[in-house]
Amino acid sequence: MKRDLSLLVAGGLALLVSACQSGPDNPSIPSGADAYTAIPEYAESRAQTSGALVPGDVLSIIVLQEPELSLERVAVDDAGTIQMPLLGEMAAAGRTPREFTRQLTDQLGARYLRNPQVTVNVIERTARTITVEGEVERPGIFAVKPGITLLGALALAQSPSEFAREDSIFVFREVDGQRYGARFDLRELRNGLAPDPEILPGDIVVVGFSSSKSAFRDFLRATPLLNVFTLF
Repeated sequence: MKRDLSLLVAGGLALLVSACQSGPDNPSIPSGADAYTAIPEYAESRAQTSGALVPGDVLSIIVLQEPELSLERVAVDDAGTIQMPLLGEMAAAGRTPREFTRQLTDQLGARYLRNPQVTVNVIERTARTITVEGEVERPGIFAVKPGITLLGALALAQSPSEFAREDSIFVFREVDGQRYGARFDLRELRNGLAPDPEILPGDIVVVGFSSSKSAFRDFLRATPLLNVFTLF
């Protein structure tokens, strides 16, 4: 159900950008050099590319010779925290396993144990995903590795279709509840005339196509959920 909703929203984004792109010079969504500053990095998204912990990651926390303080399996909750014996709620998200180890060691050493030896291991990583929609051969949600770029994201979707507008490749990113968008020209990226922007986990990439404005308005009336995207 979550996947279906994501695809519905992304599909609506494709209609939205097509309605906004009456021509390459349409300034409603930043393009060219402005596009690279129009989608700011979000600390949590950047953390996902740096190896830092994020909600959903599953850890094992071993305190040497203290089995009652150890946790064989514990997940970072939606608030980015875990519950530790004695210490209570501890912020984990945004820290690397090494940094979190140091944090636990310092807290236990300052309050409860002499020279504690703590080991934090990541048992399971939450999937880092992006959505690629619009005029591509294989739209969908894809797991990504750190450092993927826009060209790499399009390759996951088996490249734009024959109906795609190569001057209208959109990237949408949510930062602190606000959705940002930028437009890129695929021809410039492929020819090395513009930098290939980095894509972060959670981003939505939409490849634009020609569509009538009347069709777009009909779609919005039928799908109030997408009104959030009228910011663009």
